[in-house]
Amino acid sequence: MIRRRGATGYHDFMIARLKNLLTIAVIAIFCTGLPGRELVADEISISEVTANFVTKHCHECHSGSAPEAGFSVEPLPRSLATNDSVRFWTQIHDRIARGEMPPKGADQPSAIERSNFVTAASRALTRADTHTREVVLRRLNRIEYENTINDLFGIDSQLQNIVPEDASADGFDNNGDALAVSTELMQACLEAADSALDDVFGPDKEPPRVNLTFPLSQDVQGKIGTQFRQTEDGVALFDCGYCPSSFRTFISKVPGTYRVKIHAKAFQSNKPVTMSIHGGDVIVGRRPTHLVGHFDLSPDRMTVIEFEDRIGFRDTFHPKPYGIGNSRRQNQEWPGPGIVIGDISVEGPLEPWPPLSRTVLLGDLDVTQAGADDARRILTKLLPRAYRRQVSSEEVGLHLAHVTAALDAGRPFEEALRLGLKSVLCSPGFLFLEEPADSGTSHITDEALASRLSYFLWSSQPDEPLLKLAAARKLHEPAVLRVEVERLLKDSKATAFTENFTGQWLDLRDISFTEPDRTLYPEFDELLKVSMVKETHRFFDEILANNRSLLEFVDSDWLILNERLAAHYEIEGVTGQEFRIVNRPPNSVRGGVLTQASVLKVTANGSNTSPVVRGVWLLENIMGEHVPPPPAGVPAIEPDIRGATTIREQLDKHLNIQACAVCHRKIDPPGFALESFDVMGAYRDWYRTVGDGERVDKFIEKNANVRVRYRKGRDVDSAGTTAAGEAFSDIREFKRILLQDKDQIARGLTEKLLTYGLGRSLGFSDRETVQQIVSRVKNQNYGFRSLIHEITQSETFRRP
Repeated sequence: MIRRRGATGYHDFMIARLKNLLTIAVIAIFCTGLPGRELVADEISISEVTANFVTKHCHECHSGSAPEAGFSVEPLPRSLATNDSVRFWTQIHDRIARGEMPPKGADQPSAIERSNFVTAASRALTRADTHTREVVLRRLNRIEYENTINDLFGIDSQLQNIVPEDASADGFDNNGDALAVSTELMQACLEAADSALDDVFGPDKEPPRVNLTFPLSQDVQGKIGTQFRQTEDGVALFDCGYCPSSFRTFISKVPGTYRVKIHAKAFQSNKPVTMSIHGGDVIVGRRPTHLVGHFDLSPDRMTVIEFEDRIGFRDTFHPKPYGIGNSRRQNQEWPGPGIVIGDISVEGPLEPWPPLSRTVLLGDLDVTQAGADDARRILTKLLPRAYRRQVSSEEVGLHLAHVTAALDAGRPFEEALRLGLKSVLCSPGFLFLEEPADSGTSHITDEALASRLSYFLWSSQPDEPLLKLAAARKLHEPAVLRVEVERLLKDSKATAFTENFTGQWLDLRDISFTEPDRTLYPEFDELLKVSMVKETHRFFDEILANNRSLLEFVDSDWLILNERLAAHYEIEGVTGQEFRIVNRPPNSVRGGVLTQASVLKVTANGSNTSPVVRGVWLLENIMGEHVPPPPAGVPAIEPDIRGATTIREQLDKHLNIQACAVCHRKIDPPGFALESFDVMGAYRDWYRTVGDGERVDKFIEKNANVRVRYRKGRDVDSAGTTAAGEAFSDIREFKRILLQDKDQIARGLTEKLLTYGLGRSLGFSDRETVQQIVSRVKNQNYGFRSLIHEITQSETFRRP
């Protein structure tokens, strides 16, 4: 019997009870496990003939106390019962299959010997991987968790920062191998569920709303004549640095989404001027602020800039000019360009009250008269969507028990229902993607396929049409599946695929990990950083939407640019901050993702570039080649920012170390080809330095009163020779070399997409599927959208 307690004590008691039940449920899942394959790998071993091949051709160099490249074949494992032995033999298989071993100059096996070895080793490794792979119960990562809750209830809760950051495996944070469960995670899920349910039910009373119209001059009156100028149309602003032009007439009293209209135009300019707008705690700066956007203002008329943005309590907005200078002397008498801001209107919060999510959940239920039967009805309707499958009455009863316990203790219905809903949002059925095999088949159920598909392309739960097809057992039919893939890709939710896949495949999530040194790269700014990422997203979307060749990720004769990026790339004729497709100028080094500023920035630090970092990135992310870590005891290369030596001169020393040379012959050439791009992705012929060097006759772009402080360092050398002996003089020639192996580019991208789509690491047994997909896509001109279809139609996509 639960004794009635005070509100706080009772709440703590029920939360403790809920945490205990959830912990027991999660532990039960991991103790019970999922149906897996019988582990018979101890019966699988490398044949004597295969082992003898390695002894004959590899033992002389890869044995003893100092084996070449630190790789020893003694003792030579025969059993494939462990992951280490599988990795060992996979590495040998791959090097011999590619013809890299034995090295040139050594005795070579005959073509038949090599073929027999590759076939036998491949067969053994495939069997070992097939029989030892464990079925991983994959948890939703924090992005999927937030999206799923929002789609389940029709809300827009910000939950990611409540839940701990997820680890990643093989480059992706939706990989089940990396998604652990901890008490910290469960506590965070309880807090996130509370936050989400606050939004679902909404406030008890309708929040106060504002509908204001006011001139900016009202908020900056005391600074007109010093920092601002009064004009016929409004207030003129000239400073894009410190510019105290935040709204003060409007400061939010209620968190929510607000609609803002700003009347503005360019001033003292014959071309558009850009205005930036930030939202949040822009006056005091004690809480985070965020960029709303950059907007082009016409010089010949007042333009209405309208946007909707979500802000918190006591937040507001801050408009100011962009790209015209940072000096506070630019005020009353300044003759240069600026912007004029006139009337401003603010309306909000826009969210209806009561929120639609409450109405959908409760209908016209009078919560003051509701009881356990009403809760059962609500949970019975919600749970199949939350679990993404049909549920039993017993499963409904597990969550209903929390509601009835609270009702029996005298708690109000809404409070009791929240406990039941909270248990749903923290339950294993919600947090984990169950992918059981369909009865009598080797395929997952249609319900599991619906979830696999939606989390692949939407990073969220399947919608009603998907679930209906799954319930009718029609989704797995090839024609039906193809139609659904098309539908999902055309939906606005597919932006999650663009952002989350490119964010990890191309490391775009690291765009803010470092900031370029202000002395060496004073022209770097917020609009450039934002434009970098947008360029890559738009480029990806264009290739996907129009089924362009995936080879265009390596090189393309078209670009997607706005004015800021075009200036950065020294391409003329692009005006305004809206992105558009432009033809690549003749002899331009741009085209494809390799020379996009976003990729070039995330593969550098704030001061220097490294051919090793960029070379490894290109081999692993574009060509799909695994690069082993450097041998122990070899010091890392530290770039000389004073310009005394180049990185190429330092890397030449590594080629004299045999353990390093094997890998650096492959790593360094792509890195050298990209040395013509600095840490912010600008093209360069010489290095910038803070040491000795020729003075640069250039002024900081946005303020002609200040000369740059960096000096001209040594010339850049972007020429090189690939490991196969093909010479190139720059990135343009290197990209042409890469495109000679179209299948390998397709293979690398297929592996990345399969890893992301399946939520697990690929094994040796997946290689046949990858090759089949590549062969089919090749016959479709390597179309990228075709690749998505071939992946979702593959047998592997339908297996546990």
